[in-house]
Amino acid sequence: MDKMTFLIKILIVLTIGCTSFADQVIIYVDDDANGANNGSSWENAYVYLQDALATAQSPEMEKPLEIRVGQGIYKPNLGRFPIWHPGMADYSPGVLPSDEGRTASFCLLNGVTIKGGYAGANEPDPNSRDIRLYKSILSGDLNGDDIEVDDPCDLLDEPTRIDNSLEVVSSSHNDANAVIDGLTVTGGQDISWASGGRTGGAGIIIGDGNPTVIDCIFTGNAALQVGGGMYNISSSPTLINCVFAENYAQWGAGIYNGTSLRISQKLSSPKLINCTFDNNYARLIGGGIYDEGGNTSLFNCTFSRNFGSGFIGGGNSEFVDCIFVQNTGREVGGVSCGGSPTFTNCIFSNNSAKNYGGGMNCSNGLLTDCIFSGNSAGWGGGGLSVSDSILNNCIFVGNRAYGDSLYSSGGGGCYLSYDEDGDNTTMMTNCTFYGNWASLGNAISQYRTSFLRLSNCILWNRGSEISGSHPLRLAVTYSDIQGGMEGDGNIDADPLFADPGYWADADDPNVAVEPNDPNAVWIDGDYHLKSQAGRWDPVSESWVQDDVTSPCIDAGDPNSPIGHESFPNGGIINMGAYGGSSQASKSYFGKPVCETIIAGDINGDCKVDFDDLMILMNHWLEDFTPQD
Repeated sequence: MDKMTFLIKILIVLTIGCTSFADQVIIYVDDDANGANNGSSWENAYVYLQDALATAQSPEMEKPLEIRVGQGIYKPNLGRFPIWHPGMADYSPGVLPSDEGRTASFCLLNGVTIKGGYAGANEPDPNSRDIRLYKSILSGDLNGDDIEVDDPCDLLDEPTRIDNSLEVVSSSHNDANAVIDGLTVTGGQDISWASGGRTGGAGIIIGDGNPTVIDCIFTGNAALQVGGGMYNISSSPTLINCVFAENYAQWGAGIYNGTSLRISQKLSSPKLINCTFDNNYARLIGGGIYDEGGNTSLFNCTFSRNFGSGFIGGGNSEFVDCIFVQNTGREVGGVSCGGSPTFTNCIFSNNSAKNYGGGMNCSNGLLTDCIFSGNSAGWGGGGLSVSDSILNNCIFVGNRAYGDSLYSSGGGGCYLSYDEDGDNTTMMTNCTFYGNWASLGNAISQYRTSFLRLSNCILWNRGSEISGSHPLRLAVTYSDIQGGMEGDGNIDADPLFADPGYWADADDPNVAVEPNDPNAVWIDGDYHLKSQAGRWDPVSESWVQDDVTSPCIDAGDPNSPIGHESFPNGGIINMGAYGGSSQASKSYFGKPVCETIIAGDINGDCKVDFDDLMILMNHWLEDFTPQD
């Protein structure tokens, strides 16, 4: 059928229905509507979403326009109008049989927003919208016979899904004005195999475009190869408030970001905001996301209970305020990143790996204000396995590398690995290690070609904090190391944390056990330093005063900037993860805290003296302006 015949048929239908869409910007869809079914209102809504897309795709329809979808189930093989799409064959009109309908999908259109979650026809207020209460479901279960599975790893082999849609939703060459909002996408089952490329995207496949996806749920989709929930091919969509749960693939069960020479050589670089990846299963790697070298940006995203790790990537990805919890994998638990990734204020908790990097395996990374707690790995780096990276103000507590074989590399908190270029240097500034455990190096284990620079850090609780299978190559200064270590400004003293965590019996958190106990779990604590002048309490969100003061206060490198430390700050940075921050414990001078700010009183002891002059001289003519 040619396009002209197609348009004529649409005009005939519209004329018969006595409906003009010339000045209408909303098309209605509801599978319960029993009126004229021409899309003009909730009462007369289309019952098939494909009908609305066919109408919206007509060149005579002005853009932008909105398709509102009422609660119900919508399948891509159902529709009275043929759907044509650039580069794709025309679909036959009417209801497609399942054997032909498997290749049909809901195609996104530029200038068109598909918006679900409406109460719809036959409801008191059809325009009432609640995407959780009034679910608009795009389903690949064409025959309506899918049997639910308890574990996403069983999705691909479930025989009732063999006749499902290959891809429920598709997007080709779309821009940001192609939008889906408030829809649940489920039942996609791409079991095809491509030897020269990759197939996938059972939930949605996006090719060479940048559509916008808002408040959508992708669940119960499975791909034999890549991208159970979403497959981005040379594409950079924006995802906001989306959920990827219980999807399956070999690589990238939730999302696979890749490239294709058949489309273009550009990498996929999606932006994800407030998205959740939960209980997705990758048979190989990338339970949450597999990123094939792109530059993915993630803000306030959560990865939990994914198998095959939370995130695998090789590009210059950015992570801000993200959480990785209870992810597992053979190679790495939470995140594995190459390229030059950045992590800011991220949490890695209770992730596990059989090999290296329970929380993360990273090279050439920049980590700032990150927390690694309760992670574990079989060989090395319970919290982190890292090379050639910079860590600032990070916390490592209750992590363990539990292997005790000849091949174990240790590093309960962190394992300094190597890269293919040979020697590498990792720098840690103002980091805190507490309660970590390993057969080698409770806090840090070092490989022979790695070099460690440690400054203003605290490594405490179990002793044997730094170790290596070869002579150590490191420079440790102005740090508190249990057992002591040579270096300028180093001390060996109880840091006096506010409320340090401990290893406890999983059945009774009141019973302390050794970290190598098979039933041990980590009970976290508070690692602010006690101070008689004032310590920040994150629970009450206020300053409290202790009866003792930590020796780590004002004990950092005198040449380090004090940053945002509250007054009085002694003019010298604190050791530990909160040093240089607004939550740094205050300086105590053996008397009540000075309430008056005096010109020239740099350290806050209520007098101007030689100490203030020395602080000034240490920083004379230094420029701490941030570099772009």
